[in-house]
Amino acid sequence: MKKNMHLVVILVCALTGVALNASAQFNSDSSQTFFVCDAAGSQISISAFADGSGGSYSFWIDKRNGAAGTAIYGQHLDSLGVPQWAANGKLFYQENGKEVWLMKAMAWQNGILISWVQGGFGAGGDTLFCNYYNQNGVSQWTQPTVAGNKQGNIIYVGFDDLDIYPNDSGATLTFGLTALGGNSYFSFNRIDFSGNLRWPLDTFSYQGNGYYYHTGDDHHDGFYVATSGGGLGTPIYLGHFDFQGNLTIPSPVDVTGTAGGRGNSQWKVLCDAAGNAYVIWGSYTNSDISISKIHPDGTMPWSDAKSVCNASGLQDIPEGMIDGNDIYAIWSDSRPGAANYFIYMQKLDTAGNTLWSADGVELCGLNSYIPYAKLLKSGTNIFATYLVSGGYRGQQIRPDSTVVWNTDGVVMNVNNPPMYGDYQLIPDANGSATAVWRESGDNICAVRVRPNGTLVKVTEQNKNDFKLYPNPAGDQFTVQPGSGIHSPVLISIYNPIGELILRQQMMTGPNGTFSISTGDFKDGFYFVKITNENYHAEEKICVMHQ
Repeated sequence: MKKNMHLVVILVCALTGVALNASAQFNSDSSQTFFVCDAAGSQISISAFADGSGGSYSFWIDKRNGAAGTAIYGQHLDSLGVPQWAANGKLFYQENGKEVWLMKAMAWQNGILISWVQGGFGAGGDTLFCNYYNQNGVSQWTQPTVAGNKQGNIIYVGFDDLDIYPNDSGATLTFGLTALGGNSYFSFNRIDFSGNLRWPLDTFSYQGNGYYYHTGDDHHDGFYVATSGGGLGTPIYLGHFDFQGNLTIPSPVDVTGTAGGRGNSQWKVLCDAAGNAYVIWGSYTNSDISISKIHPDGTMPWSDAKSVCNASGLQDIPEGMIDGNDIYAIWSDSRPGAANYFIYMQKLDTAGNTLWSADGVELCGLNSYIPYAKLLKSGTNIFATYLVSGGYRGQQIRPDSTVVWNTDGVVMNVNNPPMYGDYQLIPDANGSATAVWRESGDNICAVRVRPNGTLVKVTEQNKNDFKLYPNPAGDQFTVQPGSGIHSPVLISIYNPIGELILRQQMMTGPNGTFSISTGDFKDGFYFVKITNENYHAEEKICVMHQ
């Protein structure tokens, strides 16, 4: 009888045609776009992060199913861009006749936490949900948690109004609300690791002199909320909530001071390791880039805002990041000589002193309508991307302000650049970076850039050169990656339904092979994939214990 069962296992392993989606992958030609998803309908609102193994997770709002309901889809890419889930993404959530208005996703508990605002078609959001999934995209809660609802108000739909901040006991969800009559206010709640709410729904209602709300994690389980009214030139006010939900700044602090109020709604809240906040914005009053520092109790150690750039012309739409004691800012700049906008950067210390040339250094002198520049830490350098004539470009900047790559940066994509600022940058420990974005046709695209400025493209290994033996295997099998493949390599093993059961970085031995123990594997077939920075190979193996 046991021999017959073994025969069945062998036949199943030989006949099963299931395979990972290996046809799609990153492209080294900037004129050839790699589509993560090009399904029918619109795919918008990217939320993406690293998977911890050189790959990335990406999630988006998806309208491929029309009136059946707006959905949330996701894709898991390995370091070479090979999808780990179904082509055009895995369905995570959809409710018949409902529209997803807003969505954020992030790494959480060795898995994925997704939060979204849902409501009727054309009616705005009315409920805030969240759900936890493992690394294979399988829900770990019996049902999504309702973290906010309208209770006489509708949830205000604005991209920066929904955020997730992990803490030691779960996560804080922040979101904006609009009351009947048009008054806006801000709310939040906490969940534990099982999805239970810390407070009853809509316990907190905070207006803070605001109409727009942006938040920032203070890195001490609390957060800042920066608010501003609806008109250009209105001040930006800052409040702070601690882990217990206490407002630590009794009255919202005007951080704009004599620099003047905001020029658009895209100001940025940054926080250092000590829990201090830095608000950076483009001033409507003087068309300059300014920054203010605020302590959690609302005191301002600089007394007033400091200038990042006060060159002639318009400076606007700033982005920023903090790296230790350094603050990096990037912005659109129309100083004389720019047909529309060039891209400039500045570095400051936490005392507000500018460390590079006065009024910043030119990062890219190519014409742009609106560059929508963003920053990411990459090794010891800073990686910046931006939209200019001729496509989507990137550049690495050293701490001394010199650039690493060609003048004006490397071309990352020519034909399908990001749609406005709907893109995200994802770091990797080896200094590479992945960009994932929505393009103008409402498809999802991606590219990966190495530290040397070249684009990643996988090399498919000759199948005859990649071997797994013995096959069928008993308690272990040997992997022979093939000639010319250098350590280390990442091995990933999946069961027949695509669930990851093993991922490990391996070093090949003197004979160019390594072994994998299968003592804990169930009898059946598995997909084995090995990758490194330039290499990808897959094969099936059958496990059959005696």
